[in-house]
Order: sequence, then structure tokens, then C-alpha cells
Amino acid sequence: MARVHFANLSPPESPMIESAVNNFSEHIDGEMLRIKPQFTITFAKSGSDLVGTVEITNVDSKAVSYKIKTTAPEKFRVRPSTGVLPPSASVTINVVLQQGQQINTINREKFLVMCIGVANDISSNPQELAELWKTISAKSGSVEQHRLKCALPVNFDESGMDSVFGSSGGNITSGTDHYGSVPSYGGGGMTPMGGDKQMAHLQQTIAHLNDTTHRLEAQVKRNHKLQWITCILFVLLSVAIVYILKVEIKSNASQYCSTIEGHH
Repeated sequence: MARVHFANLSPPESPMIESAVNNFSEHIDGEMLRIKPQFTITFAKSGSDLVGTVEITNVDSKAVSYKIKTTAPEKFRVRPSTGVLPPSASVTINVVLQQGQQINTINREKFLVMCIGVANDISSNPQELAELWKTISAKSGSVEQHRLKCALPVNFDESGMDSVFGSSGGNITSGTDHYGSVPSYGGGGMTPMGGDKQMAHLQQTIAHLNDTTHRLEAQVKRNHKLQWITCILFVLLSVAIVYILKVEIKSNASQYCSTIEGHH
């Protein structure tokens, strides 16, 4: 997988990009993709590999193009890393840890899922999609971003995998936390195996707690939104009832006055 970098490029004016911006603005919720899992990719054994999966679904009414980036391009194999999703379509992204990489450093890495609205008749040719994403800045307001952390299962068993993957990593000596940049590891200052496992276990637990917290926060926000909608509907219904009652009272009063005048 090639090294990727964020570039602050100004996208050229073209019908494809203009259509992407228009499609993004038409989506009321401002969200084109539904990501599952929403916050954390959990890796698990699959034969001799460590594999994580991410399912992305286009919840917009127009087609979208997606692209996957990571903080450690040399560490993972991602398939497919780019593509086009028609409305309501889904795709499962497989993230495989490359052999020879350190297992215990997975929790330090992150992934970024980006997407942008495109014309429904856009080509899904990988080369054309690569050219499209070269012209788009990740900081553009038309690009939707979803950030995912990495984690191992809480009770992950490393037995039988030491011959394929490293079981302990060195210290981070340099590098930044930007997608596309790769931290470098020194060979000294390594902690004992037991300490590494305990730290990894703690990081996995924290990652799961953070994931649960984010889900609860999202649920609370949805509940608040529903409460506001319910209140607004109640107010509108009350106004409508009052208006109908006023019209009915006025109509009855007019009929009563007409009846009295007829008697006289």
C-alpha cells in the first residue's frame, strides 16, 4: 500500500467536482456514509492473518466516491481502498496487518474514511478514481470524514502468531499523528513482555469504553432531537386546534345572530 499524504490542493473547476459539492449540500443531515463499526476497528485472527473489517453504506440519494487513509501505510493492506457507491449500496473494507509488523502497536494507529458526492455515471476505474482524489483537498468542505481507531479484542490470544508478527514494539522516537505520516520506532527502551501485554489490554479496554461512550452520546443527541421535534409538533397541533376552535365559535356565533335577527 502506497504512502499517502494530505495535500492542501485547490480542486480545479470541473463538472465532476461541482456535482460533488452540490450532492454534499443537498444531504440534510450532512452525512453521506454510515460506518460500521462507527469508531473502532477491532482486529481478529483469520487463519495466519490479523484482519479488521469496516462496512460503509451510502445513505445519500446520490452516488459517492470513498477513499481510505491510514497513519501507517506500510503496516496495513487495505482492500478496496477506493471506490464508488451508488445510493443505498454497501461495501466491506478488509484491513490486514502485514506480516512482520508489531501486533502490540496496532492501538496507536488510526484510519480515515473520506467520501465526496459524485455524478451517478462516474467511472469506477481505479486509475480514474485515483486521479479524482489527487485533485481534491482533504480539508475541502465538500469532503466528509470519519476517523477510526484500531484495537485488538480485550482477551486477544497471541499464541501461535509470534512467528508471523512481532509481539513487542520499540518506543516511538519521532513522527506526527497525521494520516499518511509514519512514526519510526527505536530498538532500545523496550519494556518487558508482561508490561506490554498489560498496557495493550488497558488500551483495548479504554478504546472499547470510548466507543461505548461515543455511541451513548450519539443516542442522547438523537433523543434530544426527537424531543425537540415532538415539542414543535405539539405546539403546531395546539395552534391548529385553537384556530379551529376560534373558527367554530365564530361560525356558531354568526349562526346564532342570524337566527335571532330572523325571529325579529
